[in-house]
Amino acid sequence: MKQFLFLLTLTAFGSSAAIAAPFWGVLLYYGFATLRPQYLWQWALVGTPNIRWSLTAAFVALVATAMHLPSLCREFKFNKVAVLVSIYAALLLMSMLTAYNTRVAGYWAEEYGKVFLMMLLATLVIQRLWQVQAVGIMIFGCLGYIAYEINYLYFINGGRLDIYHKGYGGLDNNGAGMILALGIPFAYWAFVAKGKSWVIPRRVVAVVAGVAMLHAVMMTFSRGAMLSAAVGLVWIALHHRPRLQAGAMAVAVLIGISVMAGPEIRERFQSTGNFQQDDSAQLRFDSWAAAWDMAWTSPMLGKGIRNSNYYSQNYGADRAGRTIHNQYLQVAADSGIPAASCYVGMLVLGGIGLGRARRACLAKAEEIEEGDYEPDPAVVTRIHSAGTLCLAIQTSLAMFALSGMFLSVELVELPWLLIAMSGIAPVAVHAYLDRIKDGVSETDEDEEDTAPPHLLTPQPGAPMPHTRAA
Repeated sequence: MKQFLFLLTLTAFGSSAAIAAPFWGVLLYYGFATLRPQYLWQWALVGTPNIRWSLTAAFVALVATAMHLPSLCREFKFNKVAVLVSIYAALLLMSMLTAYNTRVAGYWAEEYGKVFLMMLLATLVIQRLWQVQAVGIMIFGCLGYIAYEINYLYFINGGRLDIYHKGYGGLDNNGAGMILALGIPFAYWAFVAKGKSWVIPRRVVAVVAGVAMLHAVMMTFSRGAMLSAAVGLVWIALHHRPRLQAGAMAVAVLIGISVMAGPEIRERFQSTGNFQQDDSAQLRFDSWAAAWDMAWTSPMLGKGIRNSNYYSQNYGADRAGRTIHNQYLQVAADSGIPAASCYVGMLVLGGIGLGRARRACLAKAEEIEEGDYEPDPAVVTRIHSAGTLCLAIQTSLAMFALSGMFLSVELVELPWLLIAMSGIAPVAVHAYLDRIKDGVSETDEDEEDTAPPHLLTPQPGAPMPHTRAA
């Protein structure tokens, strides 16, 4: 009952806050979509009203956005990723209309429509840097708690491996492992983000949550998820500064992995290199080849959304109804080469934009620290945190892009949120940095994202402000 009361209270507070600012409605929706409480607390929600929490939050977000639509449209900031998402949605619509089985395609198109609608709301309402950071905190908190529950079942309830046998949130062990792996970069952000308040507790929580996520990924026995987690950790180590600290963190992670990974997990991961003798891998290769042939048989619009499963055996898959298990080939076979190219373009463009935003943060922080004026530590801290968050989102997006080579998870909300954030975050970060450059005051009617007065460029003839000692 306490879980139900918690969800009810959270929905009530989120709905009330959304009336004032629709961002909170969108955050509530993605929080429920990531946490999936109906799966997480299924045992505790028996006997309570059957509320569809994500649907309720989506309704709240829609109403709140409609109430604030004029002001949101005036403040809307264009981003290129959103344009590609719109083109992708149009291509899917045409694929649905020309599908071989319009009933199946129509069902999946309806599900896609829900995803794109919430992405549209997110693009409209998430415009400020603090909102981007709030989304990062939400992802970290939700995935960290899921990892805690999974580890609790394993360590306290007699070694239960529900994540391996049952998956999570309607996903099998591979999909669940992929989702949990995406939270690791946000644990890194929570650990290294600078700040004066609650530093030690925050870092302790970040370490515990990061270790729990990594161990939960291992418990899925998903080779794709473990590989993407390893690549993500390497990517973070390559971009972390100072390098000596990055090396120490890498050693600590390697030691932790060696302790957590039992012989079964090590054997499972090492079997990735023996794919020639792996029947599962060979069946997957057959389905990939079938999808490749289908894509070039109907290159413009494909067979129709999720119609390729019905034809995969005719093109060499082992059985009828075989899912492709490759996000890119699945899209190409279902909706055509242009749609698949557009999908890849979203990931690439988002990653490039996040990389540029991170480098802009590093350059701005260096410019302020080496300038003639005494820098405001709060501003420098926020710039560093923004840059690290961009790295976390970029890493998580890259991990999903790699996982997409082994999974067909086109309707899972979290990756789509990451894609949306890859377009939103760079715009919000550059807008914040521009406000610092233009010398806007520290307080703003909507947020405290702006520069302190002493970062103003002095006018000719004006008295010089306090400077650092030489």
